[in-house]
Amino acid sequence: MKQNLFLFSDVQVVRKQNTLFFNKIIDNSDDEGDLNLLKEDYLFEKDILIPSGDKKYMPVENIESITAIGSTHFNSRLIYFLSRNSIPLYIMSRKGSLLGTFLPANNRSATTLISQSLAFDDEEKRLLISSKIIDATAHNTLQNLQYYKNRGRNLDETISVIEELRNEIQYAESIEELFGIEGYIKRNYYDSWTEIFNYPVNFYSRRRKPPIDFINSMISFGNAILYTTVLNQIVQTKLYPEIGFMHSPGENKLSLAYDIADIFKPLIVDRTIFKIINKNILSENNFFRKNNICLMKKETKKIFVSELETKILSKIKIENFNVKVTYKRVIRESLYRLRKFLTEGEKFEFFKSKW
Repeated sequence: MKQNLFLFSDVQVVRKQNTLFFNKIIDNSDDEGDLNLLKEDYLFEKDILIPSGDKKYMPVENIESITAIGSTHFNSRLIYFLSRNSIPLYIMSRKGSLLGTFLPANNRSATTLISQSLAFDDEEKRLLISSKIIDATAHNTLQNLQYYKNRGRNLDETISVIEELRNEIQYAESIEELFGIEGYIKRNYYDSWTEIFNYPVNFYSRRRKPPIDFINSMISFGNAILYTTVLNQIVQTKLYPEIGFMHSPGENKLSLAYDIADIFKPLIVDRTIFKIINKNILSENNFFRKNNICLMKKETKKIFVSELETKILSKIKIENFNVKVTYKRVIRESLYRLRKFLTEGEKFEFFKSKW
């Protein structure tokens, strides 16, 4: 199975025949307390064997995507090589924001582009798709809350409020109304997190820019990693990430990735954070503050991304499949269903977790 590759240090990436060569260079990281801690600044899945040392080689057939968190040096020859092998490249800031993407051009379909554009321009279709996105997101949010309610957490009131809000989705007459419902759902959901955690945590509300505490820092960084996972699957299905439905297209926006990621945030990012906090894998001590922003140390990023990838690659049973599949595959199946609806008019639903 192909794997996502994460680069955490300043590194030079070049093509050597049919292999990628990674050469670590001077690390200019400004992470507090990190500079002398790391001997390894690459993250691969456990089943891929990489030689030790600063210079590493990796067969291209093992790579699904590359995410650079820090400075990465490459040339146009590498971009050509990645494009020919359908490998996306994502550039993230040290603060965890997605700065830019390179998406291969050979996974494009004019037929899909036309169908996707027409559906966005059709007010009724766009509202239908957006309603299904919000409904699936609300459902998956409620599944998280129900899980912890069954374990003795006081979440009855929050569940009741979100169920009422979810019921209003079917009556929404505009995207703006859906955004309003979504906002109330998320606010009530995040307000309940202190009840989910096993011990008191400094988290009072969702703050995106900037993240003011370590929980918000994990949410923002986790969401950014999830966007790249969704983008990988969008590329595979020949849909266009620039044309979303809930989120409007715009300059430098990958709106469809934001749409689909919303559905899976509760199942992948949020559940990973709950596990990390409740099992004491990370704490506030693994973060540092700079200019009143709470940031992850480099080692913290590695631990967090590893936990996130473990969740993404965990397998679950879904409808119409005889075997368990990874969340990565579930995301792709949701996109295939959307594409079938856009191109052939088939009825569809986005993924809704059963637990």
